[in-house]
Amino acid sequence: MKHAVLLPSLLALTACDVTVTKDVSIVRGNIITMNAAEPIANHMVIENGNIIAVGHYELALDFPNAKPIDLSGQTILPGFIDSHVHVRELGMDRIKANLVGAETADEIVDRLKAHFPNPKAGVWLIGQGWDEGEFASRGYPDRAALDAAFPNNPVALESLHGFGGFYNGKALQIAGVGADTPEPEVGDILRRADGSPTGVMLTLAQDLVNQHIPKADQAKVEAAILAGLTQMSEAGVTSVHEAGMTPADVAAFAALAAREELPIRVYGLLDGNNTTLMDQWFDAGLRDDPEDWLDIRGIKVFYDGSLGSRTALMAEPYSDKPDTASPTERISPTALQSLADRAAENGFQMAVHAIGDEGNNRTIGIYETALGEDASARWRVEHAQVVLPDYYNRVAALGVLSSVQSSHAVGDSAWAEDRVGPERIKNAYAWQTIMAAGGGLMLNSDLPGEPWTPMETLYFAVNRKKLDAAYTANGWYADQALSVEEALTAMTITNAYGAFQEDALGSLEAGKRADFVVLDTDPTKVAPADIKNIRVQQTWVNGQPVFQAD
Repeated sequence: MKHAVLLPSLLALTACDVTVTKDVSIVRGNIITMNAAEPIANHMVIENGNIIAVGHYELALDFPNAKPIDLSGQTILPGFIDSHVHVRELGMDRIKANLVGAETADEIVDRLKAHFPNPKAGVWLIGQGWDEGEFASRGYPDRAALDAAFPNNPVALESLHGFGGFYNGKALQIAGVGADTPEPEVGDILRRADGSPTGVMLTLAQDLVNQHIPKADQAKVEAAILAGLTQMSEAGVTSVHEAGMTPADVAAFAALAAREELPIRVYGLLDGNNTTLMDQWFDAGLRDDPEDWLDIRGIKVFYDGSLGSRTALMAEPYSDKPDTASPTERISPTALQSLADRAAENGFQMAVHAIGDEGNNRTIGIYETALGEDASARWRVEHAQVVLPDYYNRVAALGVLSSVQSSHAVGDSAWAEDRVGPERIKNAYAWQTIMAAGGGLMLNSDLPGEPWTPMETLYFAVNRKKLDAAYTANGWYADQALSVEEALTAMTITNAYGAFQEDALGSLEAGKRADFVVLDTDPTKVAPADIKNIRVQQTWVNGQPVFQAD
């Protein structure tokens, strides 16, 4: 297999003079197995990419001819599984202007000028990362500064979470969007007093402009995917769930898999909003790779919008500025029900983006109709940010997994309670309440919109506060925070379960794949505030190292 290149320097032979067996290695270190039957070990035996034994010092006697890999003084964990990513976007972001943290239109212009110092006339200038939630609170920007700075280049700027786009006059002109352009059926064109567009477009209104941006060819998509997966491997991720694969994504991932070039494993969730794509896959059937390098059996559906932009579906009006809210259904309930029914019939897993309490309520209702009493389907709700009080028991009864992002709770904390008020916030980002009712909790990043490395995800889950918060600062609604053990479980075992891969991934035990990460510090033994300082030393996939820190 060409998936990884073995790094000989990692194989630190011990002083004893032994005859080495070619395909058997024995790893020594502080091993946190995430296997309840044997949670801690110090030796692990690997053969041909699989774990054949995990235990203690006696294994060194049982396998005297195994190749020793001495990681003493370091901590070994199952490889992290990030169960909601947009890895192609992560790779593509390397060629986009970074707008994360920009607070004004002038600052956005400054960053664009720094990234594109001498753009050729007519070339699209792409940026990403302005926070639609923060701007919705302080007031959305106007394109005047963009127009003055870039009169000859169309500018398209993606928001942090993808629910808004910011465009200059040149881009709007190419798209034919002006004062007389009618509002799209789903989405909003924000306008000045005279009716002309400000340049900000919410949810599906972005498509009016985005369809005119030149598309990347397959070679560029493949390169972006490889760049993103490689970057993730360096952070200790050994498997990802790619959320919302387009036809171009499917072709690129499949080509990389066919050439055995995927550096880490991929579980695919198809773009369920693409009717043509889903018709094709329902006819063809799911993809189940025996080696789990590329499985495709999930369906990611965008249902409602976001809380920050006030486009999520809420059962009652928004608490702040309800007159500016624009709750959005990106797919009709009838179409979503039909999709869910076909998914249940064909053995596909549903994973629906639902942010608002009414969005979650309708999603669970559709699941209940499609699945009946079948609690074995492992369907998912992506985000489950604000829910109604009956959500917890309903998802537990149906075996539905809540796929949540710890970074969202922290990133949204500045304005989330303003959006929903002091009562509804009690049922928002409520991870402990989900688990207390018996529901399954998956923990992931939704990269690239927020800080996404596993150590950051773990830090946010345990602390419920920002990375630069004072040590004594209380976390935001800290009663919903996870323990380190709960968070690690959600990032490994439960995420493997959520991809039907728990027999092969998620813990370090005999019979599973040798996918693991080596850390310089044991996350279960440090103060919560110090989790963010833990560093990845090595990442191994299929018994081979794919990353070694300098």
